[in-house]
Amino acid sequence: MSRFFRRIFVSVWIILIATATLTVFLGSLLRTSDEASLQYDSQLVRVVANDLREALELGTADAVRRIADRHVLDFGRLMQIYVLDAQGKDVLDRRLPFAVSRLYRRTSAVSDTPLEIRDPRLSVHREGLQGYVVAGFQTGYPLGRVLIRPGARALLLVVAILVSAAVSLVLARFIVLPVRRLQQAGHRVAQGDLSVRVAHTVGERQDVIAQLARSFDAMTERIERLLTAQRRLMRDVSHELRSPLTRMQALLSLARQRLSEEDDSSILDRMEAESERINLLIEEILSFARIDAQEDIERQHTDIADLVRAITDDAAIEIGDAAKDVTYQGPERLTSDVDSALLHSAIENVVRNAVRFTEPGTTVNVAVSETEDTISVIVDDHGPGVPDAELDKLFEPFYQVDESRSPQSGGSGVGLAIARRAIQLHDGHIHAENRSRGGLRIVMQLPKRG
Repeated sequence: MSRFFRRIFVSVWIILIATATLTVFLGSLLRTSDEASLQYDSQLVRVVANDLREALELGTADAVRRIADRHVLDFGRLMQIYVLDAQGKDVLDRRLPFAVSRLYRRTSAVSDTPLEIRDPRLSVHREGLQGYVVAGFQTGYPLGRVLIRPGARALLLVVAILVSAAVSLVLARFIVLPVRRLQQAGHRVAQGDLSVRVAHTVGERQDVIAQLARSFDAMTERIERLLTAQRRLMRDVSHELRSPLTRMQALLSLARQRLSEEDDSSILDRMEAESERINLLIEEILSFARIDAQEDIERQHTDIADLVRAITDDAAIEIGDAAKDVTYQGPERLTSDVDSALLHSAIENVVRNAVRFTEPGTTVNVAVSETEDTISVIVDDHGPGVPDAELDKLFEPFYQVDESRSPQSGGSGVGLAIARRAIQLHDGHIHAENRSRGGLRIVMQLPKRG
């Protein structure tokens, strides 16, 4: 049996023993204040004595034996009721306890004097019984004696509930608290925090929960190392690519200068465009690697409405004659404490992505709104949309949706990943959804501060 289950087993026994002990203790404190509330065992003895007295007064033949047959005199380990004849012998031929045999000697020696009872275990009746004595003797099992008292079962129930509740609270802290910490740690990992550890919270425990906590720490540590290595690789590769790319662009410029006006320069134009595209991709990779490794942001009081308007104006200018447009809807002024450069990068990437995929002749709508504690920036396009099963994957680096994106579209798949990380650093949330009338909607929500 594992240590964990042994503790559960011991806890159950603690509940049982504590319940019995407290019940006996509290039951021993029960006191009655009037004749109608006498102890239950004394009432049983009185009933037997009264029936015996009536039978003797009526002269019923074999009255004592009839009483023994009519009443239960043997309650096992709880109580015994003895009917003693003039010789001090029990009518059921049972062996008498010392306290009962001593009682008979005192009764026979002082037959005309009322018997003084000093032993709390005895209940004695002898008046009018023509020499017989009815004695009730309680055994040495306190829990059983308590249970036959009026109200004792209700007391036992209350005590059992209280003890069970107390032990259950201890067990809940022992079992549920580590599981809750694991749940909270898992939520933090899902939010991107791989530095969380929980093994130190279980101490020297060796049960299943402790092993799970240590396995969780080993998992997060390995994932953190892998992601750190991946980020370093992206950064190093991007830096390494920049040098040959710069040299290639210089050679292209030199080759263009040496060509005469009559020479065909279309190949050089295409090479130059591709090298520029690679350069932009490297810039985005470096930006993503930098922001992905960032943990803190520099907040400053910023007019978010003005920031979004500037982004939409720039996007509209860059569109030129592409038969597309970008509009802004929202308040004239909306301030909050944010990292303006980081937020500008996030919203700009989302807007550029929407402009890239919206259909010609349509408009990209950028709306800003606020509630009591939240600022929302919503970007709607009129493009082909994205399959519902792939909406969450849009924010993964280099992810491409086959139906709507291609290399010719100019998208690298890094811009939305940068936007998600920037929003996360602001303790916000970003998600994508398909619009009912076609197109894609990106919703960015930020907590209002300042």
